[in-house]
Amino acid sequence: MRRNKRHSLPALLLFVCGYGIAAPQAQNATVVPLANGGQASIALSNTDPNLFTVAGDRVTALTSLDGELTRQEQTASGGVIVSTLNKKPFTFILETERGLNFSVRAVPRAGAGRTVRLVSELSGTGEKAAGWETSSPYEATLVSLSQHLMGGTLPEGWYELPVTREMLTPPPGLQAGAERVWIGNHLKVVRYRVTNRTTSARNVSESDFWQNGIRAVMFAEPARTLMAGGAMQVYIISSGETSRGQY
Repeated sequence: MRRNKRHSLPALLLFVCGYGIAAPQAQNATVVPLANGGQASIALSNTDPNLFTVAGDRVTALTSLDGELTRQEQTASGGVIVSTLNKKPFTFILETERGLNFSVRAVPRAGAGRTVRLVSELSGTGEKAAGWETSSPYEATLVSLSQHLMGGTLPEGWYELPVTREMLTPPPGLQAGAERVWIGNHLKVVRYRVTNRTTSARNVSESDFWQNGIRAVMFAEPARTLMAGGAMQVYIISSGETSRGQY
């Protein structure tokens, strides 16, 4: 009888040596949006190792049937390298430091190892981020968060995520595209590049971007006019429940 096997993953630094596990070949990561508790079918190499990471989180355990995976080792950055010789699809479970879990239906095939980055909704998770967000009055927390971002640092427990489905509806004549995303516990920040697509200058103010769920708006540079064809960076701080879809 085949048994479920749960592997707690101690942090290991991987070294390349004659008998060590080779890291997956350098390539762009495949970003897979996946809800906590959800499942995704993902093609894996059965000839090379594959790397799984969870954006803004760390993998702490992996559960699979005996023999499905020939090796699994955690990286220093919180990912996990997995290898298999299987030729038929199988399933394994990833658990994370923030308490998330994901079901991966692996579809083996020959070829270069893959790098897969799972992206999930992290609002309401992360004890360190929650502690930082509640350590000061609400208004002071928003000011401190803005200062961290403008200074190029992140508060304790915060992480950067890849852009997925973040959208902002700007005033008429302006176009907004998400550039970067940061997540804490109950707060999320998205930096947008806002471009004036009209043939004339536009007056702009932070209040132009206020919408439901937005807690604060910040311009990267002091500005009240956006020239025709010009662009500016706008930071949107929102509560976690509005982080999916369009504002």
